[in-house]
This record gives sequence, structure tokens and C-alpha cells, in this order.
Amino acid sequence: MNRLLRPSWVALHVLVAVAAVVMVRLGMWQWGRGEVTGSLRNYSYGLEWWAFGVLTVVGWWRFCLDEARTPVEADEQEPEPVAAHVPPVVDVSDDPELAAYNAHLAELARRDAGAR
Repeated sequence: MNRLLRPSWVALHVLVAVAAVVMVRLGMWQWGRGEVTGSLRNYSYGLEWWAFGVLTVVGWWRFCLDEARTPVEADEQEPEPVAAHVPPVVDVSDDPELAAYNAHLAELARRDAGAR
């Protein structure tokens, strides 16, 4: 639960709250426009904005619950280092074309290892 109180999470909580308030205000504005014009379209847009606000809050609530239920060690675990791939040694004494290709690949692998 402490993860949800970190500064980055608090910023997201505030963002969702501001978005929900803006949606409610837009719904109120549309409803007011409907009263002025008598248009059913404005009333429906007003209801739609309120529904968006409710869905935003409910969705954020569910997201926070899911995040709180995940184990802490999964969040703070460091990834395991990936071992470098070493190509297997192949006997190419009887095929000069394969020997040249493998030499080229070995040179590319050396360049790649040097770049890291």
C-alpha cells in the first residue's frame, strides 16, 4: 500500500481527480446548454460526460486495488543479468566457404563485445 503513496503515484492520483472534476464540470456545462437550447443532444452529452467521470474514478480505483495486491518483491526485484551468447566452435576444415563465414561472424562478435 505504501507504493500508492509515492510521489509519482500521488501525482497520478491528483491527475485522475482533476480529470474527473473536469468531466463533471463539462457535464454540467452541457446540461446548462441543454436548458438554454432545449436540445436533447446537449442533455445526452451532459450525461455522457458524467458517465466518463464515473468510469475514470472506478477504473482508477480498480487499478489501484490491483497494484496494491501485487507482491512487493515483484516490484523491487532486480532483473537477472543476461549471459552473452558464445557461438559454438565448429570444425570447418573441409568447407572453406563455411570457414570464411564463421570467421566473419566471429569478427562481428568481437566488435560487438568491444562496443559494450
